[in-house]
Amino acid sequence: MNSIPSKSLWIRRQQCPCGDWKCYITYEGDSDEGSGGQELVKAEKASSGAMITPYVGMVFKSDDEAFEYYGNFARKNGFSVRKERSRVSPQLGIYKRDFVCYCSGFAPVKRKPNGEHHRDRKSVRCGCDAKMYLSKEVVDGVSQWFVVQFSNIHNHELLEDDQVRLLPAYRKIHEADQERILLLSKAGFPIHRIVKMLELEKGIQGGQLPFLERDVRNFVQNRKKVVQENEALLTEKRENDISELLEACKAMKEVDGDFVYDFTVDENDKVENVAWSYGESVNANAMFGDVVYFDTTYRSITYGLLFGVWFGIDSCGRTVFFGSVLLQDETPQSFSWALQTFLRFMNGRCPQTILTDLDPGLKDAIRSEYPGTKHVIPPWNILYKRSLNCSGET
Repeated sequence: MNSIPSKSLWIRRQQCPCGDWKCYITYEGDSDEGSGGQELVKAEKASSGAMITPYVGMVFKSDDEAFEYYGNFARKNGFSVRKERSRVSPQLGIYKRDFVCYCSGFAPVKRKPNGEHHRDRKSVRCGCDAKMYLSKEVVDGVSQWFVVQFSNIHNHELLEDDQVRLLPAYRKIHEADQERILLLSKAGFPIHRIVKMLELEKGIQGGQLPFLERDVRNFVQNRKKVVQENEALLTEKRENDISELLEACKAMKEVDGDFVYDFTVDENDKVENVAWSYGESVNANAMFGDVVYFDTTYRSITYGLLFGVWFGIDSCGRTVFFGSVLLQDETPQSFSWALQTFLRFMNGRCPQTILTDLDPGLKDAIRSEYPGTKHVIPPWNILYKRSLNCSGET
Protein backbone atom coordinates (compact mmCIF):
# COMPACT_ATOMS: atom_id res chain seq x y z
CA MET A 1 0.00 0.00 0.00
CA ASN A 2 1.35 3.30 -0.95
CA SER A 3 2.01 5.63 1.93
CA ILE A 4 0.26 8.96 1.91
CA PRO A 5 2.69 11.82 2.27
CA SER A 6 2.15 13.70 5.46
CA LYS A 7 0.47 17.04 5.14
CA SER A 8 1.37 20.03 7.31
CA LEU A 9 -0.17 23.42 7.91
CA TRP A 10 2.09 26.46 7.67
CA ILE A 11 1.41 30.15 7.93
CA ARG A 12 3.03 32.77 5.81
CA ARG A 13 3.37 35.78 8.13
CA GLN A 14 1.68 38.18 5.76
CA GLN A 15 -1.57 40.06 6.18
CA CYS A 16 -4.59 38.82 4.31
CA PRO A 17 -5.82 41.07 1.49
CA CYS A 18 -8.95 41.72 3.54
CA GLY A 19 -6.84 44.06 5.67
CA ASP A 20 -7.66 42.57 9.08
CA TRP A 21 -4.48 42.27 11.15
CA LYS A 22 -5.88 39.17 12.89
CA CYS A 23 -6.39 37.35 9.61
CA TYR A 24 -3.57 35.35 7.98
CA ILE A 25 -3.16 33.52 4.71
CA THR A 26 -3.01 29.80 5.53
CA TYR A 27 -1.65 27.16 3.20
CA GLU A 28 -2.03 23.39 3.46
CA GLY A 29 0.43 21.08 1.84
CA ASP A 30 3.76 19.29 2.11
CA SER A 31 6.49 21.12 3.94
CA ASP A 32 8.67 20.82 0.87
CA GLU A 33 5.97 22.34 -1.29
CA GLY A 34 5.48 25.05 1.31
CA SER A 35 9.13 25.98 1.36
CA GLY A 36 9.16 25.97 -2.39
CA GLY A 37 6.13 28.23 -2.42
CA GLN A 38 7.84 30.63 -0.03
CA GLU A 39 10.92 30.80 -2.23
CA LEU A 40 8.70 31.44 -5.24
CA VAL A 41 6.90 34.25 -3.46
CA LYS A 42 10.21 35.82 -2.41
CA ALA A 43 11.53 35.57 -5.95
CA GLU A 44 8.39 37.17 -7.38
CA LYS A 45 8.59 40.03 -4.88
CA ALA A 46 12.28 40.58 -5.53
CA SER A 47 11.74 40.62 -9.27
CA SER A 48 8.77 43.00 -9.09
CA GLY A 49 10.48 45.36 -6.63
CA ALA A 50 7.19 45.89 -4.77
CA MET A 51 7.30 46.87 -1.12
CA ILE A 52 6.16 44.14 1.24
CA THR A 53 3.04 45.02 3.20
CA PRO A 54 3.84 45.12 6.93
CA TYR A 55 2.56 42.06 8.79
CA VAL A 56 2.31 40.80 12.34
CA GLY A 57 5.64 39.32 13.34
CA MET A 58 7.69 41.53 11.01
CA VAL A 59 10.99 42.46 12.68
CA PHE A 60 12.88 45.77 12.67
CA LYS A 61 16.19 46.73 14.24
CA SER A 62 14.78 49.93 15.72
CA ASP A 63 11.53 51.85 16.04
CA ASP A 64 12.92 54.58 13.78
CA GLU A 65 13.56 51.99 11.07
CA ALA A 66 10.01 50.72 11.49
CA PHE A 67 8.55 54.21 11.23
CA GLU A 68 10.57 54.96 8.10
CA TYR A 69 9.43 51.69 6.52
CA TYR A 70 5.79 52.32 7.40
CA GLY A 71 6.07 55.87 6.09
CA ASN A 72 7.45 54.66 2.75
CA PHE A 73 4.68 52.06 2.55
CA ALA A 74 2.09 54.74 3.31
CA ARG A 75 3.38 57.09 0.63
CA LYS A 76 3.21 54.36 -1.99
CA ASN A 77 -0.37 53.63 -0.94
CA GLY A 78 -1.78 57.14 -0.80
CA PHE A 79 -1.65 58.21 2.85
CA SER A 80 0.78 59.30 5.54
CA VAL A 81 1.43 58.17 9.10
CA ARG A 82 2.28 59.76 12.43
CA LYS A 83 3.54 58.64 15.80
CA GLU A 84 0.92 58.31 18.47
CA ARG A 85 1.59 56.67 21.84
CA SER A 86 4.70 55.14 23.35
CA ARG A 87 5.13 53.26 26.60
CA VAL A 88 8.18 53.26 28.84
CA SER A 89 9.51 50.84 31.45
CA PRO A 90 12.52 51.27 33.78
CA GLN A 91 14.15 48.13 32.40
CA LEU A 92 13.58 48.47 28.64
CA GLY A 93 13.01 52.19 28.26
CA ILE A 94 10.55 52.73 25.41
CA TYR A 95 9.18 49.25 24.71
CA LYS A 96 5.97 49.96 22.75
CA ARG A 97 5.34 52.25 19.80
CA ASP A 98 2.05 53.06 18.08
CA PHE A 99 2.06 54.37 14.52
CA VAL A 100 -1.27 55.39 12.99
CA CYS A 101 -2.72 56.84 9.82
CA TYR A 102 -2.76 60.63 9.60
CA CYS A 103 -6.59 60.47 9.69
CA SER A 104 -6.64 58.50 12.93
CA GLY A 105 -8.65 59.86 15.85
CA PHE A 106 -10.70 63.04 15.94
CA ALA A 107 -9.65 66.66 16.36
CA PRO A 108 -10.32 67.96 19.90
CA VAL A 109 -12.77 70.82 20.35
CA LYS A 110 -10.88 73.95 21.36
CA ARG A 111 -12.44 76.55 23.61
CA LYS A 112 -11.42 80.11 24.36
CA PRO A 113 -10.79 81.13 27.99
CA ASN A 114 -14.27 82.71 28.12
CA GLY A 115 -15.86 79.42 27.07
CA GLU A 116 -16.52 80.36 23.45
CA HIS A 117 -15.60 77.98 20.66
CA HIS A 118 -12.67 78.73 18.39
CA ARG A 119 -13.28 79.19 14.70
CA ASP A 120 -14.01 75.71 13.42
CA ARG A 121 -11.36 74.53 11.00
CA LYS A 122 -11.87 71.46 8.90
CA SER A 123 -9.81 68.55 10.19
CA VAL A 124 -8.62 65.56 8.20
CA ARG A 125 -9.01 63.28 11.22
CA CYS A 126 -11.95 60.98 10.72
CA GLY A 127 -11.29 58.08 13.08
CA CYS A 128 -9.35 55.93 10.61
CA ASP A 129 -8.28 52.62 12.17
CA ALA A 130 -5.21 51.95 9.99
CA LYS A 131 -2.23 51.38 12.29
CA MET A 132 0.96 49.52 13.06
CA TYR A 133 1.79 48.74 16.70
CA LEU A 134 5.24 47.51 17.71
CA SER A 135 6.74 45.95 20.79
CA LYS A 136 10.41 45.70 21.73
CA GLU A 137 11.98 42.44 22.81
CA VAL A 138 15.56 41.65 23.73
CA VAL A 139 16.80 38.50 21.99
CA ASP A 140 20.31 37.31 22.92
CA GLY A 141 21.11 40.77 24.23
CA VAL A 142 19.99 42.46 21.00
CA SER A 143 16.92 44.71 20.95
CA GLN A 144 14.41 44.02 18.19
CA TRP A 145 11.04 45.51 17.38
CA PHE A 146 8.18 43.21 16.38
CA VAL A 147 4.93 44.20 14.72
CA VAL A 148 2.19 43.03 17.11
CA GLN A 149 -0.80 44.68 15.40
CA PHE A 150 -1.34 45.88 11.87
CA SER A 151 -4.39 47.12 10.02
CA ASN A 152 -4.56 48.63 6.57
CA ILE A 153 -8.29 49.31 6.59
CA HIS A 154 -9.06 52.98 5.89
CA ASN A 155 -12.40 54.76 6.16
CA HIS A 156 -11.34 57.52 3.78
CA GLU A 157 -10.22 57.82 0.20
CA LEU A 158 -6.57 57.10 -0.51
CA LEU A 159 -4.75 59.68 -2.58
CA GLU A 160 -3.06 59.42 -5.97
CA ASP A 161 0.68 59.99 -6.40
CA ASP A 162 0.28 63.64 -7.44
CA GLN A 163 -1.86 64.27 -4.34
CA VAL A 164 -0.11 62.28 -1.64
CA ARG A 165 3.08 64.30 -2.10
CA LEU A 166 1.20 67.37 -0.84
CA LEU A 167 0.43 65.86 2.56
CA PRO A 168 2.24 67.72 5.38
CA ALA A 169 4.38 64.66 6.22
CA TYR A 170 5.95 64.68 2.75
CA ARG A 171 6.31 68.43 2.15
CA LYS A 172 9.97 68.98 2.97
CA ILE A 173 12.15 71.97 2.12
CA HIS A 174 15.67 70.63 1.64
CA GLU A 175 18.69 72.49 2.99
CA ALA A 176 19.82 73.74 -0.43
CA ASP A 177 16.34 75.14 -1.10
CA GLN A 178 16.27 76.72 2.37
CA GLU A 179 19.48 78.64 1.67
CA ARG A 180 18.14 79.77 -1.69
CA ILE A 181 14.82 80.90 -0.19
CA LEU A 182 16.55 82.90 2.54
CA LEU A 183 18.86 84.55 0.01
CA LEU A 184 15.97 85.58 -2.24
CA SER A 185 13.96 86.74 0.77
CA LYS A 186 16.83 88.97 1.93
CA ALA A 187 17.01 90.39 -1.59
CA GLY A 188 13.38 91.51 -1.23
CA PHE A 189 11.65 88.90 -3.39
CA PRO A 190 8.01 88.24 -2.39
CA ILE A 191 7.06 84.66 -1.57
CA HIS A 192 5.23 83.93 -4.84
CA ARG A 193 8.25 85.19 -6.80
CA ILE A 194 10.58 82.97 -4.77
CA VAL A 195 8.45 79.93 -5.59
CA LYS A 196 8.41 80.84 -9.28
CA MET A 197 12.18 81.34 -9.25
CA LEU A 198 12.73 77.87 -7.72
CA GLU A 199 10.46 76.29 -10.33
CA LEU A 200 12.37 77.97 -13.16
CA GLU A 201 15.76 76.99 -11.71
CA LYS A 202 14.68 73.36 -11.36
CA GLY A 203 13.04 73.31 -14.77
CA ILE A 204 9.69 72.02 -13.51
CA GLN A 205 6.12 73.08 -14.07
CA GLY A 206 4.20 75.22 -11.63
CA GLY A 207 2.97 73.39 -8.55
CA GLN A 208 5.47 70.53 -8.89
CA LEU A 209 7.79 71.54 -6.07
CA PRO A 210 7.86 69.15 -3.08
CA PHE A 211 6.39 71.94 -0.95
CA LEU A 212 3.71 74.61 -1.22
CA GLU A 213 3.85 78.39 -1.25
CA ARG A 214 2.50 78.51 2.31
CA ASP A 215 5.34 76.21 3.42
CA VAL A 216 7.82 78.76 2.06
CA ARG A 217 5.97 81.59 3.82
CA ASN A 218 5.92 79.71 7.13
CA PHE A 219 9.60 78.83 6.79
CA VAL A 220 10.62 82.46 6.18
CA GLN A 221 8.47 83.72 9.06
CA ASN A 222 9.79 81.08 11.46
CA ARG A 223 13.38 81.79 10.45
CA LYS A 224 12.88 85.51 11.01
CA LYS A 225 11.42 84.74 14.43
CA VAL A 226 14.42 82.56 15.29
CA VAL A 227 16.83 85.28 14.11
CA GLN A 228 15.05 87.87 16.24
CA GLU A 229 15.17 85.60 19.28
CA ASN A 230 18.87 84.90 18.71
CA GLU A 231 19.59 88.61 18.31
CA ALA A 232 17.78 89.31 21.58
CA LEU A 233 19.81 86.63 23.36
CA LEU A 234 23.02 87.92 21.77
CA THR A 235 22.24 91.48 22.85
CA GLU A 236 21.65 90.31 26.39
CA LYS A 237 24.91 88.30 26.38
CA ARG A 238 26.80 91.27 24.94
CA GLU A 239 25.52 93.55 27.69
CA ASN A 240 26.41 90.99 30.36
CA ASP A 241 29.94 90.51 28.97
CA ILE A 242 30.57 94.26 28.74
CA SER A 243 29.36 94.65 32.31
CA GLU A 244 31.83 91.95 33.34
CA LEU A 245 34.57 93.80 31.42
CA LEU A 246 33.83 97.01 33.31
CA GLU A 247 33.82 95.11 36.61
CA ALA A 248 37.22 93.66 35.68
CA CYS A 249 38.49 97.18 34.94
CA LYS A 250 37.28 98.38 38.35
CA ALA A 251 39.00 95.44 40.04
CA MET A 252 42.23 96.14 38.12
CA LYS A 253 42.07 99.80 39.15
CA GLU A 254 42.07 98.72 42.79
CA VAL A 255 45.16 96.53 42.22
CA ASP A 256 47.02 98.92 39.91
CA GLY A 257 46.48 102.57 40.81
CA ASP A 258 47.97 103.65 37.47
CA PHE A 259 45.51 101.52 35.48
CA VAL A 260 43.16 103.74 33.45
CA TYR A 261 39.91 103.04 31.61
CA ASP A 262 36.97 104.93 30.22
CA PHE A 263 33.70 104.19 28.43
CA THR A 264 30.71 105.87 26.78
CA VAL A 265 26.99 105.08 26.89
CA ASP A 266 24.18 105.74 24.41
CA GLU A 267 20.82 107.41 24.95
CA ASN A 268 19.50 104.15 26.45
CA ASP A 269 22.33 104.11 29.01
CA LYS A 270 23.94 101.10 27.30
CA VAL A 271 27.72 100.90 26.96
CA GLU A 272 29.00 101.72 23.47
CA ASN A 273 32.80 102.12 23.62
CA VAL A 274 35.37 100.95 26.17
CA ALA A 275 39.12 101.79 26.33
CA TRP A 276 41.79 100.80 28.84
CA SER A 277 45.53 100.91 29.46
CA TYR A 278 48.02 99.87 32.18
CA GLY A 279 50.41 101.93 34.25
CA GLU A 280 53.48 100.28 32.71
CA SER A 281 52.06 100.99 29.24
CA VAL A 282 51.84 104.72 30.10
CA ASN A 283 55.47 104.66 31.22
CA ALA A 284 56.53 102.81 28.07
CA ASN A 285 54.76 105.36 25.90
CA ALA A 286 56.71 108.15 27.59
CA MET A 287 59.93 106.57 26.24
CA PHE A 288 58.86 104.89 23.00
CA GLY A 289 55.67 106.75 22.00
CA ASP A 290 57.07 108.88 19.20
CA VAL A 291 55.77 106.36 16.64
CA VAL A 292 52.49 104.54 17.39
CA TYR A 293 50.69 101.91 15.36
CA PHE A 294 46.91 101.90 15.83
CA ASP A 295 45.77 98.47 14.61
CA THR A 296 42.02 98.27 13.88
CA THR A 297 41.94 95.14 11.71
CA TYR A 298 40.17 92.93 14.25
CA ARG A 299 36.43 92.70 14.83
CA SER A 300 34.39 90.52 17.17
CA ILE A 301 32.30 88.15 15.07
CA THR A 302 29.92 87.53 17.95
CA TYR A 303 29.20 91.12 18.94
CA GLY A 304 30.30 93.08 15.87
CA LEU A 305 32.55 95.33 17.98
CA LEU A 306 35.73 96.77 16.47
CA PHE A 307 38.85 95.97 18.50
CA GLY A 308 41.73 98.43 18.29
CA VAL A 309 45.22 98.19 19.79
CA TRP A 310 47.90 100.88 20.22
CA PHE A 311 51.45 99.61 20.30
CA GLY A 312 55.00 100.67 19.46
CA ILE A 313 58.58 99.38 19.25
CA ASP A 314 61.18 99.69 22.01
CA SER A 315 64.94 100.22 21.55
CA CYS A 316 65.48 96.44 21.27
CA GLY A 317 62.91 96.01 18.50
CA ARG A 318 60.31 94.41 20.75
CA THR A 319 56.60 95.22 20.55
CA VAL A 320 55.32 97.44 23.35
CA PHE A 321 51.63 97.52 24.27
CA PHE A 322 50.14 100.98 24.87
CA GLY A 323 46.37 100.43 25.13
CA SER A 324 43.19 98.83 23.76
CA VAL A 325 39.72 99.95 22.76
CA LEU A 326 36.37 98.37 21.78
CA LEU A 327 34.29 100.53 19.44
CA GLN A 328 30.62 100.20 18.50
CA ASP A 329 31.25 101.29 14.91
CA GLU A 330 33.84 102.78 12.54
CA THR A 331 32.44 106.30 12.31
CA PRO A 332 34.70 109.38 12.65
CA GLN A 333 32.93 110.15 15.94
CA SER A 334 33.91 106.79 17.47
CA PHE A 335 37.49 107.09 16.22
CA SER A 336 37.70 110.68 17.56
CA TRP A 337 36.64 109.48 21.00
CA ALA A 338 39.25 106.69 20.87
CA LEU A 339 42.04 109.09 19.89
CA GLN A 340 41.04 111.61 22.57
CA THR A 341 40.91 108.90 25.22
CA PHE A 342 44.32 107.54 24.22
CA LEU A 343 45.81 111.04 24.43
CA ARG A 344 44.33 111.45 27.89
CA PHE A 345 45.64 108.05 29.00
CA MET A 346 49.15 109.02 27.83
CA ASN A 347 49.09 112.26 29.86
CA GLY A 348 48.66 114.38 26.73
CA ARG A 349 51.73 113.01 24.91
CA CYS A 350 50.78 113.07 21.24
CA PRO A 351 52.72 110.77 18.88
CA GLN A 352 54.85 112.35 16.16
CA THR A 353 53.86 109.61 13.69
CA ILE A 354 50.84 107.29 13.71
CA LEU A 355 50.39 104.28 11.44
CA THR A 356 46.88 103.01 10.74
CA ASP A 357 44.77 100.95 8.39
CA LEU A 358 43.34 102.44 5.21
CA ASP A 359 40.09 103.73 6.72
CA PRO A 360 38.50 107.05 5.63
CA GLY A 361 36.75 107.55 8.99
CA LEU A 362 39.98 107.05 10.91
CA LYS A 363 41.85 109.34 8.54
CA ASP A 364 39.39 112.19 9.18
CA ALA A 365 39.55 111.63 12.95
CA ILE A 366 43.38 111.78 13.00
CA ARG A 367 43.37 114.98 10.93
CA SER A 368 40.96 116.51 13.45
CA GLU A 369 42.40 115.22 16.77
CA TYR A 370 46.14 114.97 15.93
CA PRO A 371 46.72 117.89 13.53
CA GLY A 372 50.48 117.98 14.16
CA THR A 373 50.96 114.19 13.80
CA LYS A 374 52.18 112.60 10.59
CA HIS A 375 49.69 109.98 9.40
CA VAL A 376 51.21 107.01 7.57
CA ILE A 377 49.41 104.07 5.97
CA PRO A 378 51.81 101.08 5.79
CA PRO A 379 52.33 99.56 2.33
CA TRP A 380 51.21 96.10 3.48
CA ASN A 381 47.76 97.49 4.32
CA ILE A 382 47.46 99.06 0.88
CA LEU A 383 48.59 95.83 -0.84
CA TYR A 384 46.20 93.77 1.28
CA LYS A 385 43.24 95.98 0.38
CA ARG A 386 44.29 95.87 -3.25
CA SER A 387 44.42 92.07 -3.24
CA LEU A 388 40.90 91.94 -1.74
CA ASN A 389 39.56 94.28 -4.45
CA CYS A 390 41.20 92.21 -7.19
CA SER A 391 39.71 88.98 -5.83
CA GLY A 392 36.24 90.51 -5.61
CA GLU A 393 36.05 90.42 -1.78
CA THR A 394 34.86 93.31 0.34
